[in-house]
Amino acid sequence: MDHDVAVIGRGLIGAAAARHLGEAGLDTVVVGPDEPEDRRRSPGPFCSHPDEGRITRIAGRTPIWSELAARSIARYADIEARSGTAFHTPVGLAAALPTAADWVANSHVCGGDAQLVERGWLYDEFGIALDNGHPALFEPAPAGHINPRRLVRAQTELCERAGVEVRRDAVERLARVRGGFELTGRDGTVRAHRVLVATGAFGAELLERPLMLQRFGRTTVTAELEASADLPSLILNDPPDDRLASIYWVPPVRYADGRVALKIGGDLVDCERMAPEHLGDWFRGDGDPVEVEALRACVEALLPDSTVSSWAHKPCVVTNTVSGHPYVGWVESGVAVAIGGNGSAAKSSDEIGRLAASLFCEDGWTDSIPPIEFAPMFER
Repeated sequence: MDHDVAVIGRGLIGAAAARHLGEAGLDTVVVGPDEPEDRRRSPGPFCSHPDEGRITRIAGRTPIWSELAARSIARYADIEARSGTAFHTPVGLAAALPTAADWVANSHVCGGDAQLVERGWLYDEFGIALDNGHPALFEPAPAGHINPRRLVRAQTELCERAGVEVRRDAVERLARVRGGFELTGRDGTVRAHRVLVATGAFGAELLERPLMLQRFGRTTVTAELEASADLPSLILNDPPDDRLASIYWVPPVRYADGRVALKIGGDLVDCERMAPEHLGDWFRGDGDPVEVEALRACVEALLPDSTVSSWAHKPCVVTNTVSGHPYVGWVESGVAVAIGGNGSAAKSSDEIGRLAASLFCEDGWTDSIPPIEFAPMFER
């Protein structure tokens, strides 16, 4: 066999797992394409990190999510310093939701400093007009946002320094062979004793048994603001447009087209699961016009003192698990997975990757969080 471990998928979790495997001394190859140059013409597979901003925070909806985030955030500075790539912007997080007190408690247990605040304070400080009736919180730095493209770039750089072979290819077939596995891609094959599948919305079909995953098409909108206060990241339940159950935004950052824009996304109240065979067409398309309209209305209602000079939008996909936590564990002899970000994995991807890598190390899973919390579940 060529390698001890092959990681399929070079997104946020796969690149992190490959780095931890390489730095643990395992002969590792990570196989995953670069992001498509033109998503409208790409055959796929597509990835979740071609974006300039994702929320990072310690406050979370479960203690486990807060712990995963805190551990990852604690390593941001080291990853930035060693890779030479900056990706973290600590501008804080505002949120208004029924469980705000639980989020604050989870933040404190894991070293964060979230506090309940008056909704009027958020308007006075940032010009955010909240009127959903839910308690509000604010978590200062290190909460804020990260650039997922740069984080993947940083992880890939550290993979190569650790001796990990990086193959920019898409795996189309995973086959069991004598002594291990053979991965066949468009540019050739690679062999390894064991395999970690970290493929996001795509690629779970490489497994012998289908995982119980729920994939939802989402649309994100970017709004170029003519003038605004320095904004924090935002999470909101019951937003101004009742077609949406929840929304989030990332403060204005610079996009590839040169625009400095706020990104907003959310969950439509009526949203159906997406079959794997429809993912490609969704990524090549323009998203949902109803969702675009609702998200634009939310920006205008939440930032009444700001003027939007331009709008843009594009599709994305969220992959949910039954447990609400990522699936990290063995799914068949020699094959493990790290799949299912539930819309919350970007900020925590380094720790999710570390946990996945530990499955292949001599000591195995020794973490204080029991592996049952991440147990993969299969379709019947």
